[in-house]
Amino acid sequence: MKLDVQPLNIKDAYLLTEQPFRDIRGSFEVFWEDKLLREAGIAFNPVNAHHSYNVSMFTMRGMHYQSPPFGQDKLVSCVNGSVFDVIVDMRADSPTYLAWQSVTLNAGSGVAVYIPKGCAHGFLTMTPQSTIAYLIGGTYVPSAAALVRWDEPKVGIQWPCPSDEMTMSDKDRNALFL
Repeated sequence: MKLDVQPLNIKDAYLLTEQPFRDIRGSFEVFWEDKLLREAGIAFNPVNAHHSYNVSMFTMRGMHYQSPPFGQDKLVSCVNGSVFDVIVDMRADSPTYLAWQSVTLNAGSGVAVYIPKGCAHGFLTMTPQSTIAYLIGGTYVPSAAALVRWDEPKVGIQWPCPSDEMTMSDKDRNALFL
């Protein structure tokens, strides 16, 4: 098994690609293997696993992160459908502070995104019935939960659909600007 690790334009964020094994039954994909990530220089110790089930196309979730010292790093993969996945660097001391990066994640593609601590994460579903799988390093601390507004002008995320077509929670839609 070979894991291809490509750095993204956000410091310490990576696109991970592993060719799924395919035969007449379907396919088999390795989502995370500690040894392969460590060999690539990524020390990731997940303590939680989550799924996000999304019924409609253009469902937007984000942009969420935890403030220091309670940061969480994440490994994200799409296990059903397709999503426009976004990372925003919220680390004030980072050379890529407030930069954003998007990646399209498709189920069965063998592609995942590693998101370092201190970066906000969100996504927009591009198909109905899209499901995202997360492995998360670090414990959720409600008092450290933070948001970056999805349309923050200092970040300038270019979403692939008009905002009036997006379905999102009131919390995300009404997040404060920086």
